[in-house]
This record gives sequence, C-alpha cells and structure tokens, in this order.
Amino acid sequence: MADQTKDSDRARQADQAKHHARHPDHENFLAQGGLVAVDIHAEIARLKSEPAWAGGDRHGSSLVKGDGINVALMMLKKGAKLQVHHTRAPITVQVIEGRINFIANGKTQLVTPGMIVALDRAIEHSIEALEESAMVLTLGGEQM
Repeated sequence: MADQTKDSDRARQADQAKHHARHPDHENFLAQGGLVAVDIHAEIARLKSEPAWAGGDRHGSSLVKGDGINVALMMLKKGAKLQVHHTRAPITVQVIEGRINFIANGKTQLVTPGMIVALDRAIEHSIEALEESAMVLTLGGEQM
C-alpha cells in the first residue's frame, strides 16, 4: 500500500506541474477573488487526444485549484480501478460520461451521468469504471 501511495503522490505532483504550465492563471486564482470557467467536454476531448490516454487505462488533469479547493477531471477506461485510498479533505465525485462503481464503507454505489457522490475526509474508498468514464473530482475543506 505504501508503494501505491507513493506512486499516486508522484502522479498527482506531475499532473499539477503539467496543469500549472498549461494554465498558470488557474493556480490559486480563486484565492485572488477571480473567476475560472472550464468547458468540461472540451477538456475531455483534449485528454482523449493525448498519448497518456492512448497508452494507459486512465488520464486526468487538475482544472482549478485555490485555497481549500481542488477540482480535477479524471478519465478511466473500462475496467480501470483506483485502488483503495483516502483523502485529507471531503470529496465529491460527479460522473459526466460513463458509469462507475464507487466503493466506500463496504458499500458499492453505482454512479451514472448526472449523479454526485460525496464522502468525508479520511474514509477509504475505491473506484471501478464499468465503461469508459469521465468524472469531476472536487476536494475541499480546511484540512487539505
């Protein structure tokens, strides 16, 4: 589990660096009283055009970051799994395309387009894509 966590942390840090290079104006823009608008469907199309999507079972990018909030887009191919992990802040997961199983506290919740699931910090959870899926992950709260 520790190796998976380290790999996940490295992947997240690399994603944050790429996002900042592409969108330096999004980085902590909210804390400056700014406005960020993101076309989710355009971002999905952009991610699908990148080599990381073609060569792997997942791809994602950070869309907006600010003090106390991080909004990310995550794409999963059918059968891809996010192993059991937890976050330091409450989360929401909104499915835009596809279907996923969101597993927490021993319960499986089917999540389809238009649905949102929410989970408090420090609760172990995992995700399995039942088909190619796109979801918006929001992490927020004082203990990020």
